[in-house]
Amino acid sequence: MAKLVGSTEGKIDWDSIVQICKDSTDGDFNSVGTVVDRSESSWTENPELLGSYRDVIKIWQDAKYNLSLIEWYDYYPGKHFDIEVQNKFSDLVNADPRRVFVSELWPGRCVPKHWDVEDQEKEWLAEGELKRWVVFIDKPQFGHVFLFDNQDAFYYIPQHQVWEWDHYRNWHAGTNCGSEPYYLFHFLGKPR
Repeated sequence: MAKLVGSTEGKIDWDSIVQICKDSTDGDFNSVGTVVDRSESSWTENPELLGSYRDVIKIWQDAKYNLSLIEWYDYYPGKHFDIEVQNKFSDLVNADPRRVFVSELWPGRCVPKHWDVEDQEKEWLAEGELKRWVVFIDKPQFGHVFLFDNQDAFYYIPQHQVWEWDHYRNWHAGTNCGSEPYYLFHFLGKPR
């Protein structure tokens, strides 16, 4: 489950961040192919992590997804947009950032049921508990859907809402059957 914990309204200008991402030509492109290539080449020393990625992709294959339509872009603070956005949000949730990004899902694309496999998870857990939040940074639009852990479906969620996950590894999915790209802000952090 996820719970509504607040709003960033009046604190973070998400319209400008969305526009920066829309205008960007160097977002981090992700697809089944790029994820497999990256994980196969860099995680050979970590078979558990590599196996987790393979397990998620096998779910998609077994469900007969068109794997060529599973693609998204990620945008990072300090690289694609001002690091101050991360810092402001960090203070709002009282947590130190570990993985922070804006995801972009184009019309007609989806990212089916998955959990985010993190290559630094063991290091981060050695520091203490991890928590995760998602912020709906777009104005509500037709066709933008976020599904969470078989319990919550988010559709037409007001811009600025902040939702805390009950576990950072919760299963989730996103789809865009609208006509504009879909943007979400993701924050994985260590509570202070």
